[in-house]
Amino acid sequence: MSNEIKVALLALAALGLSYWGYKFIIGKNILKNSNVYYVEFDHVDLMQTSSPVTISGVQVGFVAEIAPIIEEQKVLVTLDLQKNLNIPKSTVAYLKATGFMGGKAIDLQYKIPCSGDDCAKSGDYLQGVSQGLLSSMLNEDEVNTYLTILKENIGSITDSLNQHLLGDQAEGPIANTLRSLESTMGHLASSSSQLNWILAQSADKVTGSLASVESITDNLESQNDKISTIIDNTASFSDQLSQLELAQTINSLNMAVANLESTLDQANQTFSGINKVVANLESGKGTLGLLLNDEDLYYELSTLSSRTDSLLEDLQERPYRYVPLKNRKKVLRYDRKDQANQ
Repeated sequence: MSNEIKVALLALAALGLSYWGYKFIIGKNILKNSNVYYVEFDHVDLMQTSSPVTISGVQVGFVAEIAPIIEEQKVLVTLDLQKNLNIPKSTVAYLKATGFMGGKAIDLQYKIPCSGDDCAKSGDYLQGVSQGLLSSMLNEDEVNTYLTILKENIGSITDSLNQHLLGDQAEGPIANTLRSLESTMGHLASSSSQLNWILAQSADKVTGSLASVESITDNLESQNDKISTIIDNTASFSDQLSQLELAQTINSLNMAVANLESTLDQANQTFSGINKVVANLESGKGTLGLLLNDEDLYYELSTLSSRTDSLLEDLQERPYRYVPLKNRKKVLRYDRKDQANQ
């Protein structure tokens, strides 16, 4: 036997062992025969294949396949049970929760064992029922017992709360709040009674006021056409007034523009005269032009002005020089006195 054949046989053996191990892990021994049954459920709550199938808490098989029935919106579950297990045709398959973490299992229940033709055959359909979490954990008698105990405990707790919160001797924030609320409700009821009495006393006045309002409304409705005419006239007058004000504004603007043009013309004429004067000054015409253009005359005038200032200053400081005196020596004496003072 060649090595290739040995490797092929070893691979086939490994595949066969892997398949047998997988089936054995999920609860099916391929070396033993089994029966197959089908159950239809409205929903399976995410139940997985290989979920256990039990009878009285003992696993007798597993869920082999889960397939949706699209047309009927149901789920077909295939059960793989032990070969030597006989169950009645009336067996009900209950879908139960095995814990709070979401585990599921199918529990088969029937009233009496079967024999002969009363037993379901492989390939038959069983009735399926889905149960909630509470029903899965407890049977009907246990549920009633727990509900009775819970009811008694709740009644005792309620009585205790009433005594501690609503009793006459009750103390604490909640009791005080409830008393305040009761007092507030009493005041509110009293206020409501007083308000009802006031409304009853004022009913005639309120009715008269409503009648007056209704009369005013009727009058306004009857004068609706006149009111519309007044509004239209007011709108027309407002438009005319706006147009009149606009025309006056335009006329004022035109007059202002005309005045501005006249002022500009006068300014142009004035600037023309100034330009002529400046041109004459530059060309040396006239006395002022000669003064501006003749440098010798400027220097002579400047010298004359300086000498005139000196003469006036000397006249103010030494007036005796310019007063006719008979004695020239007296003038010289005054000069020496002035020099001594300096």
